[in-house]
Amino acid sequence: MEELRQSKISPNAIIIGIIYASITLLSLFRHEIWADEAQVWMICKYISLPDLFSHLINEGHPPFFYLIVMPFAKLFDNIIWMQLICWLSCVLAVFLLWNNSKFTTLTKTVITISAPFIYFFPTVARSYSIIPLFVFLLAIFHDKTKEHPFVYTFLLIALTHTHVIMAMFTFLLFIRFLYINIYLPYKNKEKQDKKYIISSILIILGFFGLFIQLVGTTSSNAAINFDNKDYLGSITRVFGLFIFNSFDSFFLRASSLKINLYTILMPVLTIAAWIFANVQIFKKSKKMFLFLFLSVFFQFAIYVFTYAYHIYPTRIYIVHTILIFSAWIILKEENKKLLNLAVIFVFLLTFINSFKNYYGDILFDYTPSYKFSQFMKQNIDFNNSEIYIDNPNGAIALAYYIDPAEIINIYQEKPIKYIHWGDYFLLDKGYWQHIFSEKRKNGNKKDLYVLINNDCTQGFCEKQTQQDSFEKIYKTGDSLSNGEDFTLYKFRE
Repeated sequence: MEELRQSKISPNAIIIGIIYASITLLSLFRHEIWADEAQVWMICKYISLPDLFSHLINEGHPPFFYLIVMPFAKLFDNIIWMQLICWLSCVLAVFLLWNNSKFTTLTKTVITISAPFIYFFPTVARSYSIIPLFVFLLAIFHDKTKEHPFVYTFLLIALTHTHVIMAMFTFLLFIRFLYINIYLPYKNKEKQDKKYIISSILIILGFFGLFIQLVGTTSSNAAINFDNKDYLGSITRVFGLFIFNSFDSFFLRASSLKINLYTILMPVLTIAAWIFANVQIFKKSKKMFLFLFLSVFFQFAIYVFTYAYHIYPTRIYIVHTILIFSAWIILKEENKKLLNLAVIFVFLLTFINSFKNYYGDILFDYTPSYKFSQFMKQNIDFNNSEIYIDNPNGAIALAYYIDPAEIINIYQEKPIKYIHWGDYFLLDKGYWQHIFSEKRKNGNKKDLYVLINNDCTQGFCEKQTQQDSFEKIYKTGDSLSNGEDFTLYKFRE
């Protein structure tokens, strides 16, 4: 892009970029793939391009990230390629932050080593990881829409089709684009330039395509629920998770929500930091404050009505990225010390997440699926065995590591290659015994295994005897991710 080529490259930006790349590569290579990461890769590997768009209705995600990953998934077996795409996007984003923004050196440093940029975006390979790069590019081209309308058009469409939570962000930027390049010339009775008209039509088609793509998601994906009538409860839950998971994503999981200094101080500081940042943006630019508020409110509303139970830090930190954009635009004109201080305050409070997640992923298992897959490869003869599961949603990472997929979805009687996010009922021990007994009667002589997600709920945790129909073979250990803990049982008559 001409604008980027013409900008002076800062030696400091290159040095910081190299250091940042080295640090984040360490956690990336140690990171075990979990379900949502494996799902993207497996979809791109096993589904055809025409079928991708119809399947993504169930995913609830636009196609741009999948289209980037798909060529690599078709050519290679190792998911490291998808991880490197996300990592490289973050390295470029950090380089642009240091090379093109007018934040102070301290502000840039705090942002760079904050939780979203030192761990979550570069390490956890999701579509969220490429959002900062597009946001920072849009900040660079914010005042260059007349000179580079098609570059700006591409960035808006690409970001819109990366994740639906960015739709309001890009829509507001599109309104500004229309105002500057279509409305003002019309008002001043100037001749309309065709390139702006073409750009506007393309962006409108992009938004229309997003709408068409996501129609049906709420009825297809079991994790998305528009029928929830407890809106007050959802608002409270989403707001609480936004606060707590932004500064310490292990806090609620450790059941440590009790009244102590930490419980009170950190949420209060987090709320105060955001109020401080919003006040500073409001004082410097009311238009930018409205932009920030609407962009964040839209994301918040989506979670209230859909993903109220799935407010992961990676999603929360997209709000932090929008804050960077808002401050970036204001600071283009002059250096505002209080605004820099506000941004520092917000990102400084994520340092607990930086430390816990970065070192936690290096020292411990992010998911037990990798170790479990190694055990199965060493101890199970896949040619003479059948492994069944009644909760395929959590097993997709294990299916990736076993490659080719050898885990069978009991409801479809097919190996798991990728998941359709449905509502699967956990079967009890007696039902599994009936299923496997019938298979024996029908002449199936293979070793039969079952992967259980919740031993006690499904009746598998009582004391085993020699007469028991199931023998416990393996139980996964602790991990940083949720929902991927399994016990492997072997059927015996």
